[in-house]
Amino acid sequence: MPRPAPKPRRNKLLPFYVVLGVAALAGAFFLFRKAQGGGSAAATELQPVVMTPEQLQRVPGISKGQPNAPVVIMEFADFQCPACGQFARFSEPLVKDHIDAGRVRFVWYDYPLVEIHDNAMLASRAGRCANEQNQFWAYHDYVFGQQGAWSEQNNPVNLFIEYAEQVGLDRNAFAQCLRSDKYQKEVSESRQLGTTLGVSGTPTLFVNGKRVQETPSTRADWDALVQQETGGAAAPAPGVPAAPAATQPAGAAPAAAAPADSVGG
Repeated sequence: MPRPAPKPRRNKLLPFYVVLGVAALAGAFFLFRKAQGGGSAAATELQPVVMTPEQLQRVPGISKGQPNAPVVIMEFADFQCPACGQFARFSEPLVKDHIDAGRVRFVWYDYPLVEIHDNAMLASRAGRCANEQNQFWAYHDYVFGQQGAWSEQNNPVNLFIEYAEQVGLDRNAFAQCLRSDKYQKEVSESRQLGTTLGVSGTPTLFVNGKRVQETPSTRADWDALVQQETGGAAAPAPGVPAAPAATQPAGAAPAAAAPADSVGG
């Protein structure tokens, strides 16, 4: 009497291989969508940079005010930093009269704290994309005003694009810029410049090459600081030459101070 054929042995690893296959397909779809620009953004982390002192001197900031103003205020800041948001909303406007009068040139430098702020690099690149259309400061104000809305998002690309449209930017040009890796290198170099100057947190300010130990909190405090600088020196500090248009070559002597929002905290 013939013996019945043995039943095929069930592979105990079959469920694992099925899950692995599904994960592989999902990963391939994700990469395809990313390559097609499906709502993702490249360059959300710092790019490693090695720069000479001469190269660091040429790192451009984004400035407002007269190029030959006797007082140059340099701010190293992070769009996702709450203390930077407070400074932008409450302290920076106190300097506006001095900027308008030609006494102060205010220069922004990106210092994204990528170690603690997931969206900081993307926000810095968004600011540079806005600057490409000569609207950095309007975008700067809007992004800080909406900081609570985008800071906790997993991927705020679409929000940043909406903000660009709100301040009158060309939406398509901005979106194309933000969804690329454009300005990753520039933002990384700005961060490296700050680190070289001893910056470790944000906001950190330098006035005519001197690090501000305590940020002025009232209009009278700012007036006194500007008066002190204009009374003592009528030209920009050494190493911080006047810049044409909207960029500012950097250079300043570092000094110790306790930043408001730091990498370690």
